[in-house]
Amino acid sequence: MHRQIKTVILALCAALLVAASLLAAGKPKATVAEPVSDVGTVPKGEKIVHDFLIKNEGDADLQITNVQPACGCTVADFDKVIKPGATGKVHAVVDSSTFNGPISKGVSVFTNDPDHPQIELTVHAKIEPYISVKPGYARYITVQGEPQEGNIVQTLWAPDGTSWDITGADSPYPYLAVTYREATPEERLPEAKGKQWKVEMKLSNNAKVGPLADYVTVHTNHPKQKVVQIPVSGFVRPVIAVTPPTADFGNIELKEPLKRSLDIRNFATEPIKVTGIDSSLPKGIDAKLEPINEGREYQVRVVVNPGLPKGPFTGKLTIHTDSPKVPTLEVEFKGIVI
Repeated sequence: MHRQIKTVILALCAALLVAASLLAAGKPKATVAEPVSDVGTVPKGEKIVHDFLIKNEGDADLQITNVQPACGCTVADFDKVIKPGATGKVHAVVDSSTFNGPISKGVSVFTNDPDHPQIELTVHAKIEPYISVKPGYARYITVQGEPQEGNIVQTLWAPDGTSWDITGADSPYPYLAVTYREATPEERLPEAKGKQWKVEMKLSNNAKVGPLADYVTVHTNHPKQKVVQIPVSGFVRPVIAVTPPTADFGNIELKEPLKRSLDIRNFATEPIKVTGIDSSLPKGIDAKLEPINEGREYQVRVVVNPGLPKGPFTGKLTIHTDSPKVPTLEVEFKGIVI
């Protein structure tokens, strides 16, 4: 009995010692005097820079373990350790180039403060363009090699009538030419006052095939807005395309014939006829050309037969057309029979 009482007393003493050591070690306490900051009106294109101040009112080191900014916001740096009684900062930057009107951007701060493991910081602002743009965007859907080039003209002006000039313009692509000039009297928008400028954006017919998603950057000497960004979007299509561009069968088990199809589509204005196909495909893979809409759309029916040996296989299908622009198309075949 005495032994049991002694064991209990020793356990209680040990617990008290642990608690005392924890109390002696103390704990951090994170406080933010201004977790929400309203920076007012910001010219579109300018960066919003703000330092959030975090004070450690505890009696142990405050550690900022991670910072996660919301979309459109970045955190350039932050103080990872804040001593007791000291104040650290989280340096946040918001790029206003892609925003309009009122915005609210947040930053999540994670700490070792047991009472405040996550702190939310917010920047409010109103993004106001001092330079208006019409139409304000450029969207292209073109076909590579077509004779007509895509040409879109923008009109820029300052709604408050401020006198200003365009000092430069940057294109995001080598095949998108951007020029600018002051609007002639005949080109002026009647509803817009003050100096007006024309920015011409011409997409070459030899533009790279693929998506367009970037910005033309216009530089100005306007006292309140030095940069105007005009979004560019769209797609440059090939003259003729095969979907999928590669016949990748992956791992296949051939208990019965496996059927696939390749779609061939002509995007050019003139009809293009697919005249035939030939291949270096392994024995056991059959391919047959079928017209869907002569001159515009075709399919290649592919059958992988059970007789194909096990193991990896490769091959190539060549599609022939009557177009000097794209006389042949090649499709790689690959897979593994298991």
